[in-house]
Formats: sequence, C-alpha cells, structure tokens
Amino acid sequence: MKDLPNIYDWNKPYDILDVFDTNIYKDKFGVKYVTSASEQMLLFKIDGRRYILPNKKDEVQYGGNGSWNIRRNYSNES
Repeated sequence: MKDLPNIYDWNKPYDILDVFDTNIYKDKFGVKYVTSASEQMLLFKIDGRRYILPNKKDEVQYGGNGSWNIRRNYSNES
C-alpha cells in the first residue's frame, strides 16, 4: 500500500489526493475538489477566506483549521 503523505509537511498538491475521499465535495478541510470533462483541480483555502489553484510546481502545507500555505516554486526544475 502506498504511504500517505503527511499534510503538515510540504507536498505537491496532487500528491495529497489520496489523503482525501475524492468523491464530489464542496469544501472539505479547506480543499475544494473540482472536476470537468477533461481535468481535475484542487483549490486550497488560503488565509481562511479565498481559494487558490496552485501551479504544478508549487507545494502545499496544511496550516490547521482548514487553512493552507502555498510555497511557490519558480525554478525551471521539475
């Protein structure tokens, strides 16, 4: 079985999908899971009031109380 990442550490946004039940939900633990015909998106609640769609290279960390931190990764590395 794949080890689940610790959401209190920095993780790639889509690496934490296994932590959550990805059935349709509006807001669970400060994360909104949105699907369309062609893609899946995770929106993370920042500062307890707004949702952010992180870039693929960004990392997220759970800050508690349904709020997340996003660390922007602007380097050219994958």
